[in-house]
Amino acid sequence: MDKKVGKKILWTHNFKNEPGAGGVWMFNQYEYLKDDVDLYYLDRLRNPFQFIKHFFALRKLSKNYDIIHAQYGSAVGFLTSYTKACKILSLKGSDWYTAPNPSVLHKIRILVGGIFTKWSIRRFDHIIVMSDNMKSLVLQQYPSKHVETIVDPIDLKRFPKQKENEKEKNSIKKVLFASVNKNNPIKRFDLAKESFDILNTDFPNTELVVMSNIAHDKVCDFMKGMDVLLLTSTHEGWPNVVKEMLALNKPFVSTNVSDLDKIASQTKSCFVCKDDPIELSEALKKSLLAPKEDLRRFVLNFSMDNSISSYKRIYNKYL
Repeated sequence: MDKKVGKKILWTHNFKNEPGAGGVWMFNQYEYLKDDVDLYYLDRLRNPFQFIKHFFALRKLSKNYDIIHAQYGSAVGFLTSYTKACKILSLKGSDWYTAPNPSVLHKIRILVGGIFTKWSIRRFDHIIVMSDNMKSLVLQQYPSKHVETIVDPIDLKRFPKQKENEKEKNSIKKVLFASVNKNNPIKRFDLAKESFDILNTDFPNTELVVMSNIAHDKVCDFMKGMDVLLLTSTHEGWPNVVKEMLALNKPFVSTNVSDLDKIASQTKSCFVCKDDPIELSEALKKSLLAPKEDLRRFVLNFSMDNSISSYKRIYNKYL
């Protein structure tokens, strides 16, 4: 790609811009910053020839920019760390945490990705993480780095506060499990299913609903019909599905990931549990029986405006 006149910031990424892909949050943010930011798509990074091609192309291109912002760690962060500009790295979760995977090939890929992330962090001027929990872990290993928490935003206009007459009153209570791929070992669908089955035995008027590969503009309407979110991940940065449910005043039951315990401790309907199906099922029952409360308040600070303002503050520091 060629540099567009007047732009000083380049975002590097490896996200496909298509429904169900993992980078929808980045493209949403880009729409608000596209007058100041160019994108560089690092595609086919598992191909060694393509990897080397990107290495040299990005180094050359980076001379035209003041700031290069890697939107992910792993190979994206590694390649960006060798560019000729001020460098910012956003860690999202799976590029920092060790993820389980039954496949030997995937285990090797995850191991290499983790090595790339840890190797390259020292060469970045600023690190952005998704949660205070992540920030603490990064600073333990890199105490001299500039690390701050900026949670990926939720577009509150897409998830407006529900009017009373819009609220679902389901005779069968619906438990939502959401994942781009429910077989992703990080998401642990088996744990979710086991937890739900225990709930369903004692609380038969319940249904487990899986949301997968739904276009983002359809997600709000889908979630309006749900009663509670069940999240059983091994780790998360700051899960978007939780933000979106909270924006609609829908509670969550989750394993102990991200900063969700800070929210759960302030509510009567949200719960953070051990990786135990019995405990999770009991929490689901409590959540379904809990009184309605204002959960949207927890995501008001995660607005797009706040996120963009935080990015601009960091950029202005280095421009």
